[in-house]
Amino acid sequence: MISGTSTHPRLIHGRPPVPWMDADVEGADGEPVRLRVYEPVARPAVTLVWAHGGSWTRGSIESWHDACEAMAALGSARIISVGYRLAPQWAHPTAVMDVAAALQWSQQTFQTPVLAGGDSAGGTLAAGAALWFRDNRLHLDGLLLAYPPLDPECDAASYHHLGQPFPPRAMLREAWQDYAGTDEDLRALPYLSPVHVENLEGLCRTSLLVGPTDPVRDDVAHFAARLEAASVPVSVCTDPAVFHGQFLDAAAHRINPVHGWVQAHLVQFTQTPDIY
Repeated sequence: MISGTSTHPRLIHGRPPVPWMDADVEGADGEPVRLRVYEPVARPAVTLVWAHGGSWTRGSIESWHDACEAMAALGSARIISVGYRLAPQWAHPTAVMDVAAALQWSQQTFQTPVLAGGDSAGGTLAAGAALWFRDNRLHLDGLLLAYPPLDPECDAASYHHLGQPFPPRAMLREAWQDYAGTDEDLRALPYLSPVHVENLEGLCRTSLLVGPTDPVRDDVAHFAARLEAASVPVSVCTDPAVFHGQFLDAAAHRINPVHGWVQAHLVQFTQTPDIY
């Protein structure tokens, strides 16, 4: 049920504030999952369900609000921010299933194509939800992932460069342990990461964004190569203007390159549904 509505008085990119509403949906375990729905136009043509970053242990609808509102203000897509439950209080796969519940609710509620997306750890969750959809023979219209960490071991060369920018390898490995735990074989945990999935065939079309100095860039490149080998439509954008965590830069006087990348893909999707 929609629980409320409000607006910010500030202009975003010279445009009026985006109306938004809060909703609660039922998670897979029957517990409520909070959503925030941004409606930049009267009849959005596409819906994007977005999972926030924060290393699976931090972040919220509130702390990602300004950035999600700024992203929504750029286009005509409905943006749904997911208040998934955080680790370590809530163990994997709770967060993945919360994102999946938000996707199912969106498909049942709105007569539009529905895509999943997320920044950083949220991108990892969105990928896990997309795999859950595939395995349950449910349709998903696309996947937009901004600099997702995909390897719990953080073993790729891009994690080991001297003077490595944020996030440091040690920080990411600790975050993975908080999220996934250390007592089990991580490869045996379903939907933890697509790097553990032997067969990626049938996954929905996927677009990836990463900066050239981001520690997760090798994860992104490896995932994209495996998707291509599995005949999944995939595109990769390596943008020198993008750094890890940039999604949160919601300055009203300039367009965030992550937000612009997302909206460019949504525009392409609405104009040419069969080409991504």
